[in-house]
Amino acid sequence: MNHPIRFQLDMARSWSLDVAESCPIELVDVQLQEFSNTIRWQLGHILTVAERMLFQVPFPSGSLPSSFTGWFDSGSKPSDWIDTPPTWIELIMLLKIQQERFRAIPTEQFDVRLDPPFFGFATYGECAGFVIVHESFHAGKMDEMLRVVNQRL
Repeated sequence: MNHPIRFQLDMARSWSLDVAESCPIELVDVQLQEFSNTIRWQLGHILTVAERMLFQVPFPSGSLPSSFTGWFDSGSKPSDWIDTPPTWIELIMLLKIQQERFRAIPTEQFDVRLDPPFFGFATYGECAGFVIVHESFHAGKMDEMLRVVNQRL
């Protein structure tokens, strides 16, 4: 039986991927005045935060280059990018690979206590819960951005 947290991680990621795959490539880097970032940034941010929260502590297995933090960490923005970020297709591929890694998280891992707490979370399951909420928020933001951009074009 699928663990409820793993199920919700998968559901949130599938929603993000649905929104991403419905976005025309010519819109991923459109920056509107109402939004501080682009749809590409939103997708990279989802990927980067999930990697940090689920695959750096307490079982280090992170696989993203450190440059992702500069491009997609909280407070970053595309207008500050110096280097070329991953392509839209690369981001989607990395999200799908990460989703497979979500599916492989052992059930008992969600109960592991974190000492010290990681970003204030006392268990690995709490970190996963944050990823679910965080990803859902940003998937909704991407959907909103896509609707607004499409209305304007």
